[in-house]
Amino acid sequence: FPTFASLWAYSRISLGLAGAKRILEVMNRENNLDQNAAGYAKPMRGEVEFRDVTFRYGEGEPVLENVSFKVQPGQTVAIVGQTGAGKTSLVRLINRTYDISGGRVLVDGVDVRDWNLENLRRNISIIEQDIFLFSRSISENIAFGKPGATQDEIEEAAKAAQAHEFILSFAEGYATVIGERGVTLSGGQRQRLALARAFLTDPRILMLDDSTSAIDSATEDHIQRAIYAAARGRTTFIITHRLSQIRWADLILVIRGGRLVASGSHEDLLRDSEAYRRIFSE
Repeated sequence: FPTFASLWAYSRISLGLAGAKRILEVMNRENNLDQNAAGYAKPMRGEVEFRDVTFRYGEGEPVLENVSFKVQPGQTVAIVGQTGAGKTSLVRLINRTYDISGGRVLVDGVDVRDWNLENLRRNISIIEQDIFLFSRSISENIAFGKPGATQDEIEEAAKAAQAHEFILSFAEGYATVIGERGVTLSGGQRQRLALARAFLTDPRILMLDDSTSAIDSATEDHIQRAIYAAARGRTTFIITHRLSQIRWADLILVIRGGRLVASGSHEDLLRDSEAYRRIFSE
């Protein structure tokens, strides 16, 4: 028994040391991205412009090349293209998750590198397909981006995101503790909690990165109404292949092989863009 206990303890200690090493590497890693604490920090309107933007990861081939377009405040933009075309990379340049390799990205006419980074990111919300939720109460998860939010504010955000009804169906309502990464919730419920987060922080720019791809048709109507509400008054970028979301966009950008090959309304692109028609035929 002493030998068995020693081997068991040794294996647990080894696992702990290996895990602690990886955690400490992340905690001690330094980010060389310029925070620009003294940068531009005025209220954001939501105008976005790309001027001949090129982006590559490291020294590799360009992921985006010579991309130019302009979005007015409050417009809804759908970004479509094949997998690997560079759609997600494009929106990640706006909040400086990545920095461009060439050209300029401007928000309200100011280069994103000249913005105070905290102020820039505070005004931008990204909702991805894989929503990260914590093993805490629903209220705490919704208020993640605004820790001081009142219960009334949290509930108003949930109502706008079409989440209030299903939250109240739980025995403990907003006090219900959900599993790590939201394993106790359906895909549609996780998406609506993510939208509630966005409503609560009230971003000027909202990005939805293929956030409804895992939603069944019965849930899509709830999600669609929440997205309509979220987009109202905000500059919204939607990466999607769902025609129901693409058709009501003010501007559609067609990305192919890292290049912007077409832009315009749904009707114009169906008439004039072979690349756009090919996306739906595939």
